[in-house]
Amino acid sequence: MTEHNTESIRVKLRTVLLICAAVLVSVLLLSCFTGGGQRLWQELIRTAGLGPFTGEIPHEGLNIHVLDVGKSDAILVECGDTALLIDTGTPGSAEKIGRYIKSRDISVLDALLLSHGDSDHAGGAKKLLESVPTNEIVTSPFTSVEDTFPKATCVQVGDVLIYGDLLIEILGPGRAFEAENDCSLVFRLWYGPFSMLFCGDMEAPAERALLESGQDIYANVLKVAHHGSDTSTSKAFLEAVQPQYAVISVGEDRSLLPRNTVLKRLHDAGAEIYRTDKHGTVVFSVRGDDIEIKTERD
Repeated sequence: MTEHNTESIRVKLRTVLLICAAVLVSVLLLSCFTGGGQRLWQELIRTAGLGPFTGEIPHEGLNIHVLDVGKSDAILVECGDTALLIDTGTPGSAEKIGRYIKSRDISVLDALLLSHGDSDHAGGAKKLLESVPTNEIVTSPFTSVEDTFPKATCVQVGDVLIYGDLLIEILGPGRAFEAENDCSLVFRLWYGPFSMLFCGDMEAPAERALLESGQDIYANVLKVAHHGSDTSTSKAFLEAVQPQYAVISVGEDRSLLPRNTVLKRLHDAGAEIYRTDKHGTVVFSVRGDDIEIKTERD
């Protein structure tokens, strides 16, 4: 075989290999946009340690994702085929929240619970719902949410909502208050024996009214009200809740939240404290009797 023929074969072989490589890359890229292929691609990325930290969290059981959206609230709850969102942060948070929800393979929410109408809790709702629709919007009849969503379902103290294996017990507010924060929807989420208490931006007047109502408000996890402001989370309140864990949705701003007095009261109450400004997104995973906490930043 001549040298010329040998070189010709090498050129042809390289061409064939390049064509095969191009086809393979094209197939892999195309698979990123299909259901099964996309999931496989995501799994490969997660296995390599290159995906989001939530990629390691299985879909079984209950996962409560307290999203890092600055000094605002957005909490994703997923349990089997059930997906709930509690508040939507500010309008600027909507895109980030939408991406996070879709990263968990969720295309439709069973319910969006809006604690009250302030921009840092409901501001992102309209924009978010353009990409992630919901079957129901739930709020308190005393909030301003109805001004934006007149078809929202208004719930009262004593009402119970059931979504799959999740039960939501409405605890407040029992009446209208002058301040929008005090009109925040207060509820306890149950999954078997596990419970988590959500308080929106409830301040001292509504907190006192809740305690005076005599309702049982014990919970394993407390979503601390009003981003850790000293306007709530009193010693008497914490004695009633007895939380094992407390989580604060907060970001840097002029308010210097959470307040040290609140952190001390939580510490004295024996609660293990997590905060989104320090830990990033915080995920509480419940499987059986076990509660596992995973954070975006250690």
